[in-house]
Amino acid sequence: MFKKFFGKNDTVADFWDWFEKNSQDYLQLKEETINPLFNKLGNQLSRINIDLTFEFSADLIDGKREFIISADGVLSAFPDVINLVEKAPDLNGFKIIAFRQKSNIDDISTIDYEDISLGPDDVYFTYRKNGDTLDIVLFLRGYDSDFEEWENAAFILLDSIIGEYDVATKIGNIDMLPYKENPHLKPIVEFPLLINKEVTGISL
Repeated sequence: MFKKFFGKNDTVADFWDWFEKNSQDYLQLKEETINPLFNKLGNQLSRINIDLTFEFSADLIDGKREFIISADGVLSAFPDVINLVEKAPDLNGFKIIAFRQKSNIDDISTIDYEDISLGPDDVYFTYRKNGDTLDIVLFLRGYDSDFEEWENAAFILLDSIIGEYDVATKIGNIDMLPYKENPHLKPIVEFPLLINKEVTGISL
């Protein structure tokens, strides 16, 4: 009992046993029950690792709801994401996915975060190689360093452009500055091809 109280509360098997018993609630996802359901799921994931988070697809895709388990960019939590997804049972109606996936660059829409709207056309960058990663500077239209919401919106956009795994393993330092027109800046839509060409990324 003391080990259960002071150590990690749940194992991966415990989590999936709980989710399987409640899976129909998450498959159907009604607006009036979303908040309590998401709170319960967040609490269950935090018993594995406090940094774990999740997303669901709004609609069914090929008859299944996508259930994305994310480390929210926290590299130390990546092994727990991988372990959870590798040990996931075959759940009818769900596709279990590790990490936020990149989107087709033409399909990426504007990120609305708090009072900030940030789209691919609003972001430019410069970079330098740093071993197996790239250090980058993002230049954001309207950027104000006094509001941390800008950083959150930029990271969500980066996840959409190259995927959460590559953001954490292929990018080193990330700095942000207000955008000013400069012929040496590259549009962020060029970033996926460049990063795959320039670096292999760090190994977990």
